[in-house]
Amino acid sequence: MSNWLENNQTKSVITYTLMIVGVTWAVSTYVLQDYRINLLKSESDSQRAIAEQYKSKSELLQREIDAVRTENTEYRTWLSQAKDAVPIMVPRLIELKAKIAELESRPSTATEKPDSEPLPEARVTRGRAYIDQTTGLVFTVLSVDVDQRASVAVKLPSKNAAEEIKVFPGWQWKFESKGSEYILTVIEINFIGDSVKIIIERAV
Repeated sequence: MSNWLENNQTKSVITYTLMIVGVTWAVSTYVLQDYRINLLKSESDSQRAIAEQYKSKSELLQREIDAVRTENTEYRTWLSQAKDAVPIMVPRLIELKAKIAELESRPSTATEKPDSEPLPEARVTRGRAYIDQTTGLVFTVLSVDVDQRASVAVKLPSKNAAEEIKVFPGWQWKFESKGSEYILTVIEINFIGDSVKIIIERAV
């Protein structure tokens, strides 16, 4: 055997090289193929999870649409049966508007809340603006992403223009209003409900 190797050094080197190349190719092919399979499986699982969230959101919106249609039908039926419904309601609405105007014109006699007491939480849905009556802050939800992030517009009392920014739960703004400092915090983002939950607290 040793004589054959000595007499066929070129052939033995070529054979050994080809064997190494073949083994390397086989191993790398299987490893890369296994990696590609795992990557595709991971992407497939991720897309399936996103699709499930979109499906849940679609079903929720459909239920809300059906509920609104049912309520609208009931109101129409009621109004069609009560011919004098509108004439009766108009004076009452005028009376209520007058009371609201009277109450708004009165000076506020409410005592100021302690610094440690938080303001009520608010859930803001996409496409609607929340205006905080205490501070004058305006918070609007522009869009909600499937990754539990949201694009919002925030108009702080001390700013002349609204700030558009993408946020996640825990995002905070510190601002001043009427001589007091406040903290606005995003505490929840709900993709299915297209909403963002916030809370405003006095800064300690």
